[in-house]
Amino acid sequence: MQVYRIAEMNIAISPRYRYTEEILADYAVDADEWELEIAVTDEMIAYEKKLGEEIHGTEQDPGMCESVAILRVICDHIIGQGGFFLHCSSLSYNGKAVIFTAPSGTGKSTHAALWKQHFGDEVKMINDDKPLVRENGDGFTIYGTPWRGKHGRGANISAPIGAVFFLEQAPENSAEPVDAFTALSLLMQQTVIPRGRENTSRLIDMLGRLIEQTPMFKLRCNISDEAVVTALNAISP
Repeated sequence: MQVYRIAEMNIAISPRYRYTEEILADYAVDADEWELEIAVTDEMIAYEKKLGEEIHGTEQDPGMCESVAILRVICDHIIGQGGFFLHCSSLSYNGKAVIFTAPSGTGKSTHAALWKQHFGDEVKMINDDKPLVRENGDGFTIYGTPWRGKHGRGANISAPIGAVFFLEQAPENSAEPVDAFTALSLLMQQTVIPRGRENTSRLIDMLGRLIEQTPMFKLRCNISDEAVVTALNAISP
């Protein structure tokens, strides 16, 4: 059994497939203690396989299904540890995390790549698909995870959250603040709703505090360098 440190949690996992071993490798640590142990069962893999085929319409690789099953367990666990999953593309700029979230296919990865092109080494990709967020005494921090999306962009790094953008495709670029109710609704659409009323309440409370502490904008944008400038001007007027 190998221990992996993900979002400041020591997690013991025994991968059954090489795919899972490879994506977890950067997070392996030498540790004798852990707070969560995950043993993926045949039933868990079968569930993810069936779900993936219903969503994507193609046969799912068992190694990939194992990795998703592991992530699902972590998402359930982290709610009780002051954290949650967020479907987004996140990067670090000037020591702060900038987050782009939206339904799949909207252009999160494309927009994040524009920031990398615009700022070069000043930008570091945290995670391009499935990072984890945790609350601490200083606010909220977003963490890279092994689940980096189809482009494989991300690293085992973290940064305090500086701003959140909800993306929409548009011919012209504009950014405007969103109200708390809209922000909560949009964030709930891009996270995993936990089982049980207590954990759901915890999630909503955390999201509420994130919204209170963090600038949040609706970013209507196209695929241009001007889109980066528009977003930057919103957070650094």
